Amino acid sequence: MKKTLLQYIQCLSCGSSFEVLASEPVSGEEIKKGILFCQECGQWYPIQNSVPEIYPDCLRIKKNELRFLSSLKSYLKPGKFMSLKQKIQSNLLDSPQSQDPGAKHKQAEMTIETKVEDESFFGPGYLSPFNPGYSELSWQLIRRLGNAIPLLELKPGSVIADIGAGYAWTAEWLMKMGFTVIGVDICRIYFDIGLQRMKTQTPHLILADVENSPLKAKCIDAVLCFDAFHHIYDRKKAMSHFWRILKKGGNVTLAEPGPEHELLEPSKEVMKKFGILEKGMSLDDLKEYCKGLDFLDPEEHFILDVPSNEKKKFLTKKFIKSHIYADCHFYRIKKPS
Repeated sequence: MKKTLLQYIQCLSCGSSFEVLASEPVSGEEIKKGILFCQECGQWYPIQNSVPEIYPDCLRIKKNELRFLSSLKSYLKPGKFMSLKQKIQSNLLDSPQSQDPGAKHKQAEMTIETKVEDESFFGPGYLSPFNPGYSELSWQLIRRLGNAIPLLELKPGSVIADIGAGYAWTAEWLMKMGFTVIGVDICRIYFDIGLQRMKTQTPHLILADVENSPLKAKCIDAVLCFDAFHHIYDRKKAMSHFWRILKKGGNVTLAEPGPEHELLEPSKEVMKKFGILEKGMSLDDLKEYCKGLDFLDPEEHFILDVPSNEKKKFLTKKFIKSHIYADCHFYRIKKPS
């Protein structure tokens, strides 16, 4: 974790800023292992393999947190170690998932590594977005990102939240374009693989639940959901956090499968085998998720393949459907300036 990430994140319990405690020796600005500590309320969160885990209490596992804290005991004063230990023991339940109706889907993603039987399952992450032997998927992913970026309306110095970043290749590419990027995902294995691919030059990465975002209010210029929003359980709650973290004039851009996504056989198989939520959406669904928030009306954008001899035809729904060039649906929701 780079120390500069501290300016963008806050305590989930009270909204205060963090300081870093008990970190192993750092290399420059990079913190490999340590503790994010809130002086205001005493809450703390782990930093492991350079990535902070800022999960809500209902997704934290008490025995794992206590084991992690014990590994840093030598870096803490005895009194501080005991106070942090007591905080975990009093805050976390032995079966915390009962507090969140969507927890089973979230924990399915967080523990996907334990359900995977195919040894090559995570292989693409080491080369993302490239998929040797599956060139069509590679260029589809690259084209999809190329179509999404103009909708973000980025400017020099823009700060982007890449939600559901997965192997973090989209965050990596946006970072290499010169933007400040904060990749957010709920599952560690994807980030661990992405970090091996990227080596030393990496964007900010946070392990978090998007429905309980640790990002500070009005610190983000644009939110990107790249093939990720259809995994979110409480979409109204997630959208309210998008509104909170966005600066005025910022926008949410989504590149997502269609409204019938959960009816497709591959989606059914994923839900059955891994327990991960696969649920599509339409423009009308997005309007419902945004209801009550000060967003402009959600838009759907179409990428069409129109030959010159058809350029004077009217853009009817039938024409659009027959000339769709993109392999997904593009949506944008703007926060008023």
